[in-house]
Amino acid sequence: DALDLDAPLEWLGLHSAFVLETSDELPEYGANLLVYRHVKTDAKVAALIPKQPTKGMDKAFGIGFRTKPTSSNGVAHILEHSVLCGSKKYMAKDPFVYLLKGSLHTFLNAFTYADRTLYPVASRNGKDFLNLVEIYLDAVLNPRCVTDEGWWVLRQEGWRYVDEGNGLEIKGVVYSE
Repeated sequence: DALDLDAPLEWLGLHSAFVLETSDELPEYGANLLVYRHVKTDAKVAALIPKQPTKGMDKAFGIGFRTKPTSSNGVAHILEHSVLCGSKKYMAKDPFVYLLKGSLHTFLNAFTYADRTLYPVASRNGKDFLNLVEIYLDAVLNPRCVTDEGWWVLRQEGWRYVDEGNGLEIKGVVYSE
């Protein structure tokens, strides 16, 4: 049975792993905000449900984590990049680049703030949206960079010393931003 993502109140529903904690009307946005709590982990899930959904409207998803730093060495930003370099299910070296080129996304990115890291996606196409959510969830919950075969990821994304014959140089994707 296919999900109708243009009728969010029909597909959202309650899942036995989640408990509805709050439900608030947000008239300034023409929507209701539902906040669920995952029973096993206490993780929070917020759903902003438009009162008048329209066919083809953006569907957005984001997952975020507190990443309070203990220093200013940029580890949270390096990890933000690293988790998007392949996962348990999606072993491609850089699935994020494939998504940028081949997805119907309307938004696709990741952000590191001073105290948290967020991974948001959006698409107007329901099938594409579900694909983006699946890939992003696998990336952040099962990142390749923490496995034995993903050792190269942190070296690529983080800063490192490289000697290419002209003495030591600092290199790395995050260092170069």
